[in-house]
Amino acid sequence: MGAKRVSSGASMAAGSAPSPWWGFSAVSVGVFMATLDGSVVNVALPSIRTHLGASIGGVEAVVSVYLLVISATLLAAGRLGDVLGRRRVFTGGMLLFTLGSGLCGSAGSLPALVAARGIQALGAAAMMSMGPAIVTQIFPRERRGQALGAVSSVVAAGLTAGAPVGGAILSFASWHGVFLVNLPVGLIGAAWAWRALPEEPAGERLRFDLPGAAWLGVALAAAIGAVEAAPHSGRWVTALAAVAAVASAILWRVERRSAAPLVDPGLLADRTISLGLVAALLSYAALFHQMMLSPFFLADVKGLSQAGLAATLTVVPVALMVTSPISGWFSDRRGPRIPQVAGGVMVAAGLAWLGISDGATSMPAIVAAFALEGAGMGLFQPPNNSAVMGALPRAKLGSGGGLLATSRNVGMVLGVATGAALFEAGERTSFLAGWRLALGSGALLALAAGLLALGKPDGSRGPR
Repeated sequence: MGAKRVSSGASMAAGSAPSPWWGFSAVSVGVFMATLDGSVVNVALPSIRTHLGASIGGVEAVVSVYLLVISATLLAAGRLGDVLGRRRVFTGGMLLFTLGSGLCGSAGSLPALVAARGIQALGAAAMMSMGPAIVTQIFPRERRGQALGAVSSVVAAGLTAGAPVGGAILSFASWHGVFLVNLPVGLIGAAWAWRALPEEPAGERLRFDLPGAAWLGVALAAAIGAVEAAPHSGRWVTALAAVAAVASAILWRVERRSAAPLVDPGLLADRTISLGLVAALLSYAALFHQMMLSPFFLADVKGLSQAGLAATLTVVPVALMVTSPISGWFSDRRGPRIPQVAGGVMVAAGLAWLGISDGATSMPAIVAAFALEGAGMGLFQPPNNSAVMGALPRAKLGSGGGLLATSRNVGMVLGVATGAALFEAGERTSFLAGWRLALGSGALLALAAGLLALGKPDGSRGPR
């Protein structure tokens, strides 16, 4: 029976099945939708606030719940793909995301909108965790880096398109349209994913650790909530940190007794995987030191208009989008170390360059620093992702994809929180003092991420 279901990456590579780029096209639709919706809603927040009569803190929940739910469920979604099949979980995630979008678009109150965003996030977590796993599955080893680099370009395209797409929709429709536009795209994308993605051969499937998934979700959600609350409320930080500690202790006991723990300790014992996950976390933490503070620097120090600010902020994702496929192609041929180290150094240099900029620094110089940072991330991410995914057993690609996505999201949260804390500490002297302290710290994190590649094996092997 299993021999008849020739749908693995090896069979595709041998030419007995359609090109793996057909499967990539289905993955890219889901990844683009999930990434776009993380940023496009920001444009609609003022309209949402006015229409629903909410406070600024209230509408912030529309954004934060999306990131929080995704971060808390990525690992469980990845494991679910290994248990039920990656095509099923990816397609189901797209349908769930589409359902959440419809509920968002019809929400008549802020609580209803926040709840619907949580449903959206569950679907997005399934697509995000399955994306790298499916691409690793369907592409042969010698083209894996190039394909994962193309995934990074799709992510960058989603980030770049958020503001202009949201602005275009709001120019002729209400804020509901920002969510409702996902309905036809999601339904067509789900049908295409079911057709284009391979059905995995029959074989031994892992069991799903439901208690572990539940306690891990609570621990991650509480820990991330504590980090986000740190600049605002010491009482909430203490309460959430206590919940995270208790949930982590229970999780540890549950996982010790589980016959099929949510995260296989053997995976983390592999240096390629563990160092790659730490490097991913550090690189995104470094990037988000800048992402949160740059709009204030460009508006308050450089005096840019809204249009000029938006155009400048697209430089990083555009540079990342351009360099990611090149880096993936290079790493397929020469190994991941050179582009990873070079990428980390470039991100560090771009952040340091921005950190020493001030009101007298020319805009071309600032744009060049943003471009250097984005190009560095484009060089760094594909080979790092390829090395991690290539070190995984084929049966655990979903779990590995969930680990990688979780590292990325946690890095984003930590980057925003630590960047804000360092900026506020330095701002007591001046705005530029806080800016330099935060970006200098980000540069050190980026350098550390790049240097971690020197401690890993070359990561050139394919999934076992």
